[in-house]
Amino acid sequence: MDLWKMGELKKMYDKYKELQKALKNLVIRAKEWEYVDENWEKASSIVIDMTWEMKVRDFKVNDLSLLDPAKKEDLEELVVKAFQKAQNKAQEVAAEKTKDILGFDPSNLAGLMWWGNGSGMPSIPGL
Repeated sequence: MDLWKMGELKKMYDKYKELQKALKNLVIRAKEWEYVDENWEKASSIVIDMTWEMKVRDFKVNDLSLLDPAKKEDLEELVVKAFQKAQNKAQEVAAEKTKDILGFDPSNLAGLMWWGNGSGMPSIPGL
């Protein structure tokens, strides 16, 4: 491998490390359903905090009326909706940061991995 290719690989590695750093502390908050709290203010019934890795960091049921066994199905539905909302937003933000830092859209990996460039290597922007 010549020095130019090694230099390009180093640049890509540095960008990857920058992406890891940018995503490391990223937490997405998703809220679902509003209710009026004891202070007569609107609040979110369900709140989920999720990392970009799709790991739940925190989960809260603020509307205690949802803990009534008669509202079990409502609670389950709201939890699923909040989780899906957090997951979708985390994926969007991670994709945006990847595109900004690495210079390619991760949702288009098929285009990224096209090996038809004649070199026998994947076609990676910047390399």
